[in-house]
This record gives sequence, structure tokens and C-alpha cells, in this order.
Amino acid sequence: MADFVFKRGTTFLVTCINQDAQGAPVDLGGAVIAAELRDAQNALIAPLVPMAVADQLGTYTLTYPGDTSGWPLGTLRTDVRISDLNGTIKQTNTVTITIVDRVTQ
Repeated sequence: MADFVFKRGTTFLVTCINQDAQGAPVDLGGAVIAAELRDAQNALIAPLVPMAVADQLGTYTLTYPGDTSGWPLGTLRTDVRISDLNGTIKQTNTVTITIVDRVTQ
């Protein structure tokens, strides 16, 4: 079972929060965030664009600015890599996303 269901052809936008082990938000100042959406064979489907949310500590969005109507149906996966100013790299858990067709055209 996937963590999320996404209808292809719609805008891809996910809001995330970078937290420490106690669940407190962690400042993203100077951090480099990267994420990619890949299929089960590890083929790149879409590079995701991270952007910090102003005035919301630790909060960032992941978007895909292009057309999602060509994304393959089925399960895709992603994770997020955050590299801080000290050179520490944090990798999130892998998230699975089931891509389904939209009904309304």
C-alpha cells in the first residue's frame, strides 16, 4: 500500500517539515535539499523542486513545475536528502506514491 495517491495531470505540490528526533522543527537556513521521483526500476520520473516556506521554521515544499499527465500509472517513490552547513546529510524515509488516472478530463 502506498503512502499517497496522486492523480496524474494535476499539479504536484507536497509540504514537508524537517524535524529533529524529538519532533521539533529544524531550521533549514543554508541547507541544500534534493528529491527525485523514481519508478520501481529506479528510472528518474521527475526531479522535484524544493523551496523553504518563509516564516515557517523547518517547513519546505516539493513541487514539480512540469506536466504530470505523462507520469506512469503505478507506484513511484521518493525520499528527501538534506545537507546542512556542517556537511551532515540527512536522508528521509522512502515515501511511495500511487499514480492513478484522473476521471474528469
